[in-house]
Amino acid sequence: MSMTAVLRLFHFLIILRRIDTMYKQSMSVAKGVGMGLLAGAAVAAISTKAMSGSHRKAAHMKKNASRAIHTVGNIIGDMEKILK
Repeated sequence: MSMTAVLRLFHFLIILRRIDTMYKQSMSVAKGVGMGLLAGAAVAAISTKAMSGSHRKAAHMKKNASRAIHTVGNIIGDMEKILK
């Protein structure tokens, strides 16, 4: 094997490593942004209902928001598994 071929192979391996690292970092960022948006929407919905409605409506909204957060968490986890 010539020295040029070894250097090209080494360069190719470095590029693959960089791509893998960027992919892992982007998945973490996307997951964090998605969870942050979902949490903010849930808090806004619960606080709006709590301010304008009875305690029973607020408790119902809190329960529904909790279910929604759990569902979106599962969806994000499934998307991460698909992209791997």
